[in-house]
Amino acid sequence: MTGTMTGEFSQLLLGVCAGALLAMAAAMLRAPRPAARWSGFAFFFCSAMFALKLWNDITHAMPQELRFVIGVVAITSVGWFWLMVMALFGDLDRYRPVMFLAPIAMGLCGLGNFMHWDVFAPYFWAFTTLLQGALAVMSIVIVMRSWKDDLVESRRRLRGPFMVAVGLYILSLNGFDIVEMLGTTPVWYPMLNAGLLASITVGGAFVFLDPREAMFGAEPAQPHDPNAPVATPAKAASPPPETPAAPVLDRAEKADLEKLECLMSKDQVWKEEGLTIASLALRVGVPENQLRRLINDCLGYRNFPSYVNAHRIAAARSRLADPGESRVSISTIAYDIGFASLGPFNRAFKEELGVSPSEWRRKALEESSPIPESV
Repeated sequence: MTGTMTGEFSQLLLGVCAGALLAMAAAMLRAPRPAARWSGFAFFFCSAMFALKLWNDITHAMPQELRFVIGVVAITSVGWFWLMVMALFGDLDRYRPVMFLAPIAMGLCGLGNFMHWDVFAPYFWAFTTLLQGALAVMSIVIVMRSWKDDLVESRRRLRGPFMVAVGLYILSLNGFDIVEMLGTTPVWYPMLNAGLLASITVGGAFVFLDPREAMFGAEPAQPHDPNAPVATPAKAASPPPETPAAPVLDRAEKADLEKLECLMSKDQVWKEEGLTIASLALRVGVPENQLRRLINDCLGYRNFPSYVNAHRIAAARSRLADPGESRVSISTIAYDIGFASLGPFNRAFKEELGVSPSEWRRKALEESSPIPESV
């Protein structure tokens, strides 16, 4: 009797999970950024299929063909979760095609696991478990690394903990899969699994049923350019988006903002390698959360590295366009402005301006030294 009631309660929880996850998938279609919108929709939709799969594991109510389709779709949710993390915490606005190999590989693993090839079954299972674990660990690392640099307080309080909880849940599934392969699954596992999934789903509903721009990292109107007069050579100018009304600051906040701008522009603290928002808050003399709000609301940056790199890239543009520094190597300039190595500098520069530093220098020097017309 107790087992029957437990099974019925698990079914109820999983049914509620499936409905809530489908609602979150629909809500994600209103997310402001396309990368977060579509990866979020795919993740929540496939997660709903996972809840249905767990429900069918208890009831065995679905025909074999439908069970096969739902199982394959469900297993891709881990790949979509990683892509969603990259959009939300890596601030990616466009995926590289190779990144879609994550959900594709998970889908192929699902196909292999359903084929019942006795010889290859252990290999498919091992590869699936390793891939799921690797994607979950990478996702957690990305979330934790970006959490401290996020300047939007609502995202830091809600979004990060939820995504970490999802990653840990995926790892727990892997752990129970290993236990199942080595012995017998505990009788209480289905109930525990349904309860964990329901808890995470309820937490996710508070975050993702209302895809506000701040929560999902909509591009700010126009970040403050530390060195606006420097033009971008050979790059078509695009009209800036409409700038919303500036936040109203009291006298103390204006003084804090002026001190911040002085530290960045006059003292050039951005040159310091390893500069953190905590150390900068100490210099400004304000709490860390207040500094986050000033940089985000008043200057328009989503995360701290983009704010610091804007000053570094502005300095790099000036030096690369200076004929007097044409013989200074790009790596020397990168180290001088605070980058620990050349690779991160090249990526940040190209992300900001759309061209590599060497290409920028070549075009800038060509424009500053025009060939005189022949008489």
